[in-house]
Amino acid sequence: MAMRIGVIGGGRVGRCLAGYLRENLVGITAHSPEHSRQLAAEFGTAPCTNGELVEQAEVLLLTVPDRLIGTVAAVIASEAQKAAADEATAEAKPLAGKVFLHCSGSLGLAELAPLQQAGAHVGSLHPLQSFAGGATQLAGVYMAVDGDEAACQAAIALANALGGHPFRVPAAERAAYHAAACICSNYAVSVEALAQRLMSRWLGDEAAAWQALLPLFKGTAANLEATTSPRTALTGPIARGDATTVARHLAVLPAELVDVYCSLGLATTELALANGTIDKDAAAGLQRLLQR
Repeated sequence: MAMRIGVIGGGRVGRCLAGYLRENLVGITAHSPEHSRQLAAEFGTAPCTNGELVEQAEVLLLTVPDRLIGTVAAVIASEAQKAAADEATAEAKPLAGKVFLHCSGSLGLAELAPLQQAGAHVGSLHPLQSFAGGATQLAGVYMAVDGDEAACQAAIALANALGGHPFRVPAAERAAYHAAACICSNYAVSVEALAQRLMSRWLGDEAAAWQALLPLFKGTAANLEATTSPRTALTGPIARGDATTVARHLAVLPAELVDVYCSLGLATTELALANGTIDKDAAAGLQRLLQR
């Protein structure tokens, strides 16, 4: 891969991508000059401003928080147009030939409109992975791409260089795509935290409760990894059509957990029915029990 890459945004995602793309990295910037200098020293590049980085790089990755992408794009476009005017070049498209890719999962391309108006190619590259901290594995990760033809080509090339699997998610469907990612990752964390809170009753504190639950979670994760359809890994009382046990759960659960339990139980009933481990009559009985 011969492209010269710049990263604008020194958070977890930016630093991770910069690390993987080090051989092609011409610079990385952050919210302050001091932080930008620290990142330059870390990655062996020359300290630079966003404007200088745009001049040097062919492909710019915007890894700033979602709420700032539009603002950063507008500032870069404005500065490029001002520089062209100051140099009396009368350049109508000062960013012609540049490619800008944001790394948001939920946003379309509207936030990059100022860059497009200044002549740049715009698109997105979003690794379907959690960047919670530490080393983040990107090999084998699916990566959503979008944009005009040149931007998509650049995003696909980057995804391949990162060892990922690029696939197209158009702007109109980004929110739904991101919702799927949140259900898979964020809501799984929420469910485990609720289980931890309940289990801590008998183990004294939440740390011990999580240690007790962790082997169960890992076993479930292993079962999920071994299948191509998550619903087939379903076990437990609903999978068996055991309405009596479910009723006992509901009778003793803390009030603040009942609604969550019932919502998850209804979804689980649909999975059990799809798996064929319960029939329609058993499913109807569970649904009556769980509907609130």
